[in-house]
Amino acid sequence: MKNVRIPRMFVSALALVLGVTPLLAQNEPQKTDVIVYDKVIPGVTAPKPVYHPDAEYTDKARKKKIQGSVVVSIVVTDEGKVRDAQIASGLEKDLDKQALKAVSTWKFEPATKDGKPVAVRIKVEVDYRLY
Repeated sequence: MKNVRIPRMFVSALALVLGVTPLLAQNEPQKTDVIVYDKVIPGVTAPKPVYHPDAEYTDKARKKKIQGSVVVSIVVTDEGKVRDAQIASGLEKDLDKQALKAVSTWKFEPATKDGKPVAVRIKVEVDYRLY
């Protein structure tokens, strides 16, 4: 069978008609046998950011004076690295891409359960403000 490539615009239009929010160009989720907690639950400490550079503001968004927050859902691994970044709540296509790019470089002190590092899915906000 021949592979068929479906244009992204068609997929986005179809998602809009079906009432589904399309996710923006994320990496494939990594397949692993590591337990990932869906959120910080009792007994699990939250990961702490140790390196979190700001996302770049695009010239186009700055000229349009777009401000707000992009919410990104990420998995913080038991090593404190970010994986499986997805836009949970977007702002503008180019700013969403910049948020994904920045968040993928972030480093954390990992979450812990019973004193041992664990992976956890959390949501982080990337703010865009003009001063």
